Amino acid sequence: MTRFFCILFCVFSVMLNAQESKKIETLKDELSKASNDVSRLSILEDLWKLTAYDNAEDAIKYAEDAVEIASKAKLKKKLARAYERLGIAHANISQYQKSNDAYLKAIFLHDSLGNRRNVSSIYMNQAINFKDNSQYDSALAYMDKSEPFIDLYCCVDDSILLINLNSIKAQIYTEKGNYLKSLDFAITAADFALAIKDSIQYADNLALIGDNNEALGNDEAAINYFRESINIYRIAEDTYYECQTSKKIGELFATKNPIAKDSAEYYLNRSIQLAREIRVPFLEMQSLNVYANYLVAINDDSKARQILNESMVITERLKDSFSLSSIQLALGKLNYKAKNYDLALQQSKEALKLKENIGLLSGTVESNKLLSNIYKAKGNYSEALRYHEAYKVSSDSLYNVEKAAKFDALQTEFDTAKKEGEIALQNEEIKTLNAQAENDRLTKTLYGIGMASFIAIAALLYFGFKQRIKKNRIAREKQEAIYKQEIEFKKKELASQTLHLVQKKSFLQELKDNLERLKNSPDQFKIEFKRLIMLLKKENAEDKDWEVFKSYFAEVHNDFDEKLKGFSEDLTEKEMRLATFLRMNLTTKEIAAVLNVLPDSVLKSKYRLKKKLGLDKDKDLTAYLTTL
Repeated sequence: MTRFFCILFCVFSVMLNAQESKKIETLKDELSKASNDVSRLSILEDLWKLTAYDNAEDAIKYAEDAVEIASKAKLKKKLARAYERLGIAHANISQYQKSNDAYLKAIFLHDSLGNRRNVSSIYMNQAINFKDNSQYDSALAYMDKSEPFIDLYCCVDDSILLINLNSIKAQIYTEKGNYLKSLDFAITAADFALAIKDSIQYADNLALIGDNNEALGNDEAAINYFRESINIYRIAEDTYYECQTSKKIGELFATKNPIAKDSAEYYLNRSIQLAREIRVPFLEMQSLNVYANYLVAINDDSKARQILNESMVITERLKDSFSLSSIQLALGKLNYKAKNYDLALQQSKEALKLKENIGLLSGTVESNKLLSNIYKAKGNYSEALRYHEAYKVSSDSLYNVEKAAKFDALQTEFDTAKKEGEIALQNEEIKTLNAQAENDRLTKTLYGIGMASFIAIAALLYFGFKQRIKKNRIAREKQEAIYKQEIEFKKKELASQTLHLVQKKSFLQELKDNLERLKNSPDQFKIEFKRLIMLLKKENAEDKDWEVFKSYFAEVHNDFDEKLKGFSEDLTEKEMRLATFLRMNLTTKEIAAVLNVLPDSVLKSKYRLKKKLGLDKDKDLTAYLTTL
């Protein structure tokens, strides 16, 4: 009986696909006969809707045809919508740069037409692209660009945009690992959804709250939120998100509660079944990948391989580079585990190539590490070493991407230390005042009984003298402790300023690279020109940054400049800067970033400085400057 229903389902699916194909062919025929541009654009939009999530190549072609027709006919509104659809089609197969390029053109057109709501919506789409590519700071920046175009009190559509804005911010902070902040945005979005009685948006944000509870380790609460959202999706017949949420529950049972095998398999198979029912290959592919990872976790490698191969068929048809790279990497790991090294090598190299093409730093780190292990297992140690070195380089690149977050942590640490220091100083002042009050009381008492006898007075005077000496000594010690605290504060401020200078130069270099890319794209250049000019103006603050840095440096390292000039009077300002950065133990690469020069130039400058200071060839310049 079960077999009969499976056959019936397959036949039904084939019939639906045939109907859809027939509809596409009918629309193509109508397109060839359409007599005017407006009709052709309308038919192209219908064709795009039928292929956007199932046949990316066709969807991109239909959107590009619409762009060409609308551009020639000078239909700005239609052209803006065509660029929007082109951006969505590219985003669906993880072509984020092409997607954002199309979105930028759509924004320019919508802005010129005064379509504020469209501008806001497209900025959100760009933010989602950056989020999906793990560029979270850029994603948040584009969410901030979207917000000014939303008027909460305008209409329901703007309220929906505001809900979306809070929801996407919650998703970004979830992926950044800031789950408490994400919860705030998700709860705000849920409250707005309740206010306008939007049950679907409410369910979406319940699921998002579930995501954050899962991340915070509140597994039971997460499952309850997911189940509540699934109930709403079922009532609303929103199978798409019921499928997504079923996948989340299945994944939660699979990864956080491995003993709940039945629950994990039920929800994961349910998500695959729902994806097939609504014929959304992208969702089916995602659910299959999650199921495959679950099978790997329970050591069912054979079935995991089968599921990954099923997912790959869909992924290759959709041309989703992101998913394909993950599948190839997973298959590479399975074959490495099974000692099928040649096949593992082929799949891992393909994964690395795909991840490099779409800029997935974390993925390239993992791929290089796996390739190094495979070559080591094969006995090819030279290649193993080469990929291990590539793994280290990609790890360093990943570190640089996260440098801004580390700077924030350093700043937070400094602010905390500063507050603690201020509290400590206040406590010292209170102790000093208490000691002074106690001394006053003692003096009055001595004055009252001081007339008793000359010996008593002499003894008391001697005692007071000793107390004064002791008090002065304690005061000096306290003052020295305060000075030490202040020096520590200055050191932290100096470290903060140093990091600021390094990051500023890195930022300006990145900005320069962006301008080089923009000059060949006039439309994109016009949109971003003012913003880039404003950012470049920050470079004018360089001298001020240097003066602030010098003031902090002078307070921590007394008379360093004078000591240095004592060895050579003809040191230039540039050489003094170099000596200062070396005294701070900055690397050649970091100094090059601050001075905006090549590392080779820094090495040459170090050689000239060493020569002016009269140091021997074998003498270490940095170690010498540290002693001054």
